[in-house]
Amino acid sequence: MQDEQRKLRQLAAATRLRALQREKAASSHAACLRSVRTAERRLEEEQQRYRQLQATFEQQSRAGVALDPAQYEQRLLAQSQSFIELTSRVQALREAQEQESACRTLLGRRTLEVQVTQKAFDTVLHDLQCYLRNQESIDIFDAQQALGASHGA
Repeated sequence: MQDEQRKLRQLAAATRLRALQREKAASSHAACLRSVRTAERRLEEEQQRYRQLQATFEQQSRAGVALDPAQYEQRLLAQSQSFIELTSRVQALREAQEQESACRTLLGRRTLEVQVTQKAFDTVLHDLQCYLRNQESIDIFDAQQALGASHGA
């Protein structure tokens, strides 16, 4: 009986610990989701800037504007820099998505741990309650026997 009570206390503590770990994982996952949304927004902004830059260059080309070599070089540098920034934003989004995936996996694992620990706690609690009910029945029977009641009365 004392063994079961000790197990029950340990499982209650483990359940609380697992719940705290799950809350921490949920908080981390929420932060990862925010970083993914931020990375997506920044990527969209950079894509829009890149498209505008490309459209401006195409419009100048169609209008037949003759660029001197310095202007052409500036245009290529701006285009190159914008593409590098776009690539950087794509990479940042990928990293944020990978981090979110890892956080989601951890959250799932922590949730499962909470459920398993809670189930073990419930099982030990049920066993302890059954033991106490059975002990009470034995005590009642013993008391009835001491008072002289016949067996089964």
